[in-house]
Amino acid sequence: MTGTASSSVVDRSAVDAALRAVDEHFDTFVAELQELCRFRSRRQEPDQMKATAEFLAESVRRWGGEAEVIPWEDSHPYVLGEAPGGPKRLLHFTHYDVEVEPAGDDSDWISPPYAAEIHDGKLYARGVADDKGAIMSRLHAVAAFKLAGVTPPVTNRFIIEGKQWLHSPGLGSFVAAHADRVAADAALWENSWRDGTGRPLLKLAEKGILYLRLRVRTLPRELTSQNTVLLPSATTRLIAALSCLVRPDGTVLVPGFYDGAREPSPAEVELLGEVEFDGDFLRRRAQVDSFLGDVDDRQAAVLIRTRPTITIASLSGGDDRDDVTLGIPAVASAKVEVRLIPGQEPEEVLEAIRRHLERSGYADVEIDVMATSRPNQTDHRHPFVHLVAEAAKRAYGIDPVIEPYTQWIGNQGVLGDLPIVGVGVSRADSGIDGPNEHIRLEDYRLGIKHVIEVMAAMGEQK
Repeated sequence: MTGTASSSVVDRSAVDAALRAVDEHFDTFVAELQELCRFRSRRQEPDQMKATAEFLAESVRRWGGEAEVIPWEDSHPYVLGEAPGGPKRLLHFTHYDVEVEPAGDDSDWISPPYAAEIHDGKLYARGVADDKGAIMSRLHAVAAFKLAGVTPPVTNRFIIEGKQWLHSPGLGSFVAAHADRVAADAALWENSWRDGTGRPLLKLAEKGILYLRLRVRTLPRELTSQNTVLLPSATTRLIAALSCLVRPDGTVLVPGFYDGAREPSPAEVELLGEVEFDGDFLRRRAQVDSFLGDVDDRQAAVLIRTRPTITIASLSGGDDRDDVTLGIPAVASAKVEVRLIPGQEPEEVLEAIRRHLERSGYADVEIDVMATSRPNQTDHRHPFVHLVAEAAKRAYGIDPVIEPYTQWIGNQGVLGDLPIVGVGVSRADSGIDGPNEHIRLEDYRLGIKHVIEVMAAMGEQK
């Protein structure tokens, strides 16, 4: 996308008609969103996942498009859809599974999590903020043009995934197999919201992940601990191996680990300075007085987004019964999560870790790769970012905040060099994945209008 405007090839009166249709048919749109939210699309319930995918495909068809539900390996069914319009192609990349993170106790909800009830102008439902509201805002933007009796200024394409696992192991092969159907000029991603002051966030990046399981076996079976002076303990050896990877303060000790990692530019640091970061909230939640390294909130806001990390996520070995046991652990294992920032490649970081363990005397440590995804970033200077930002000004009446790095992990990297901007319909306090997850109906209305304005602006590009 070059970003060079021609004399308008989009009839503004048609766009205005679509915007009016949002208001005229808003109750219909909200009712359809409620219907979607009543599906219990949890990864552990495949029948509900399939039913959700079929509902979404039918919704695409209802509003003038074509859609297909496609079963795929290592995933619940994908929904691929297309709504015809102008020559430019806008891809909408979303997911319909819910409970991405631990979801809390259902008894804490003000109404049942899948009842999709409205209270005080807010729609409460599990997954409405992440990510069913975003999905339907894209479909209802298309619907608004149909209801207004005009053709959308761009062709809209949809890839809606039902994750079976967080890292979407089937996504890469699915995109490769359907490359012609997801090809586009630009994409809107879903993981975003409005901040505490109501400013829409435009998210331009996701971290990658390298998730490992490390194993050590030192003995054929557990033997009595009277032999500790003579025989090696698996837990002791694994702890020593882990300690050569990362310090307690989070400093990574692996040579070459940071190779390729992008340093944020001064302009990017300035942009991050506009992003809200509630350090007091995080310190209260973690029950700590300060962050590691005594960094202040401004430094923390940058570090959490721009520094790759290694987390020892679990450690197990030996007999852990609530009793006095006398044994030398024969086997020990640990899960290790590596979060990668743009510029790092999972394969290169894996090789650096493997090489460091070998050179440190731990060649016997087995490494199993549980998950990988490549980090991804769209340059904040890209014309599509400017286009989405200008569209946000028109829809919301305020300047958006551009977030060039985020702390979130994801799988945008499978879309290659496509410019991707995250926009959403929730708020920072929407309670994503927790009790009383919700969106404000007025935010939903404006989110639909923002997508319409993005379509209109794309339609005016050469």
